[in-house]
Amino acid sequence: RQAIKQGIPITSLDLQLRHRNGQYILANMSTIPVPEEIDESILVHLLRSEKKTKETFHPFRVYLLGPLVVTRQDGTQVNGPLWNRVKTRALMAYLAMQKGTAVSREQILEMLWPDLDYKAAMHNLNTTVYNLRRSLEPELEKASNSRYLLYQNGCYRLAEAQSNWLDVDAFESGVRQARQERDAETAVKLYKTALALYRGDYLFDLTDTHNWVRDQQFRLQEIYLSALADLAQQYENLGMEEEAIAIYQQILSVDCCQEASCRKLMALFTKLGKRSEAIQVCQRLAQCLANELDIIMSDKTRALYEKIRSA
Repeated sequence: RQAIKQGIPITSLDLQLRHRNGQYILANMSTIPVPEEIDESILVHLLRSEKKTKETFHPFRVYLLGPLVVTRQDGTQVNGPLWNRVKTRALMAYLAMQKGTAVSREQILEMLWPDLDYKAAMHNLNTTVYNLRRSLEPELEKASNSRYLLYQNGCYRLAEAQSNWLDVDAFESGVRQARQERDAETAVKLYKTALALYRGDYLFDLTDTHNWVRDQQFRLQEIYLSALADLAQQYENLGMEEEAIAIYQQILSVDCCQEASCRKLMALFTKLGKRSEAIQVCQRLAQCLANELDIIMSDKTRALYEKIRSA
């Protein structure tokens, strides 16, 4: 901006433009000041679209559900001592979730080093950016030549991030598709495909060191548990009680305080003549609610328990 104001030519500047359809376009800009004898106030701007070919850009597969895993197009996994550093992986995960949107240095500093002063945090950021570039492209002669992690106007972003595959996106879209499916058997297949992507809680290997992970973690776990409950209901609709029982038990292994799933499990055990198992489910729930939340079970659950016990 200062160069344009002062009429200084810009020979080459890479920039990211946002199309009105929401997509990002890479471009290169240069400027040519018009000679003073013609009109000193005119500056010609030249924009050239930058198209990266498949030979120069290879998207990644980014797995965020569970510990962070990034694989290249050829199937090799990003790894090594620089990648194993927590902040390197955290920066990759954070930028991947932005899906190509540029993030300012200040925002990254606040997310990754909130307790450090600016100078120390900037030093750590520069080191972490170097580590991430080297991890993604070990063959780089200079880390600043990275094709994947770009820096411009005080902001960082992943190049052509829309080309990267994210398990979070596939998981959420898969669950939505399953919920829209009316055929029970097809819905079961769709749920199982989506749920298989959930290798564990979102970035659980970064939870203890980064507070910003937790909100997404809770949100995605709720989707996971809700999808499991939907799958169990589909099994019930198909008369597959044993399969439904296994899913409800899976839900309770993640969150033992899920009363609705406990009631479903109690009802199924009772239906199959397993009254003692149904009673044990309720007893475990009561203990879990007391230990985890310091509350007692709802009247609805207690009424079901009394009905089963007195049968």
